[in-house]
Amino acid sequence: MEKQIIAVMGASSDTGKYWYKIFKDIKDYGLNVYCVNPKTPQDAKNRIYNAFSDLPEKPDTMIIVLRPELAEQAVKQAVESGVKTIWFQPGAYGEAAAQEARKAGLTVHDSCFMLATGIW
Repeated sequence: MEKQIIAVMGASSDTGKYWYKIFKDIKDYGLNVYCVNPKTPQDAKNRIYNAFSDLPEKPDTMIIVLRPELAEQAVKQAVESGVKTIWFQPGAYGEAAAQEARKAGLTVHDSCFMLATGIW
């Protein structure tokens, strides 16, 4: 897999949740990965950014680990920041969010990023 910058949207400070395994495994794989969640306090060990605009690099890919009703706002941020690809992790897909992403020219995946890329 080519080097890319990835943002995990929906991260939290709870390292027992699904987002953390994705984040940690992507990081261990050697890719640049950032966590974003406007409602989560900063995490000292794994920096969680409040907004895409706070990221030190522009991500190529957004992985959404949010409930479908929250995914639409995440897609808006992705479009504004120039993300090229969105992955809706299982349970995160929302048709309105996916349509908005496609309309903006983004590549949309409704499958597990980790399995599809061979990281898992």
